[in-house]
Amino acid sequence: MMDLSALIQSIKEQVADADLRSVITFDREILSSISKDDAKEIIAHVGSTQLMRLPEKEITFFEWLKEFHPIVWDDLWSNDEDEYRYTVGLEFLPLMLDPVRGFPICDLLTHENYYFVPDHLIGDEIPFYLDAVKERFIKQESVTVAQLLVLEISMAPIDAWRFSYHHRIEMDRVLKAINDLKEEGMLLHLQKAEDLAEFVTFDY
Repeated sequence: MMDLSALIQSIKEQVADADLRSVITFDREILSSISKDDAKEIIAHVGSTQLMRLPEKEITFFEWLKEFHPIVWDDLWSNDEDEYRYTVGLEFLPLMLDPVRGFPICDLLTHENYYFVPDHLIGDEIPFYLDAVKERFIKQESVTVAQLLVLEISMAPIDAWRFSYHHRIEMDRVLKAINDLKEEGMLLHLQKAEDLAEFVTFDY
């Protein structure tokens, strides 16, 4: 059982002993033993702007992104100094606990964004479409890429690259599914970071 008070005290000591740009690292054992409420408590005591290094699973994802989607990776990380690459604000800690999701790709400046939240599922047909997909999923019947994407979006925000990576679906098939859903009037696609800003929220 993780002693949360001791962990918070340890982090505070690390920060106090380091320079102004100190970076906290959470190992896999700690991340697997804390809850989202614990993460919020850590943020409350340490501060949301304190830097943290992305966990191992996130770095693996972004190395995949670098290999297969270098333009997107460059938009996110190419301007960072090597020492601070893959570091983000502590405000993202609760997202790091999700086994599927993580650091969101939602503020690209040189590439269109493909970040979706439940509110982006639109149209009168969506409730029926989603119910049908859930029923097929529960019965372990096959679903299309578009159906699987709608199901993922309905559960929590996700970007197209994370979806592609997690489900091992080629990006061109993911993009086709997105376009099909847009044409059917069931998916709102906001491509600019400034338009997405109101949909990127932190619960802490």
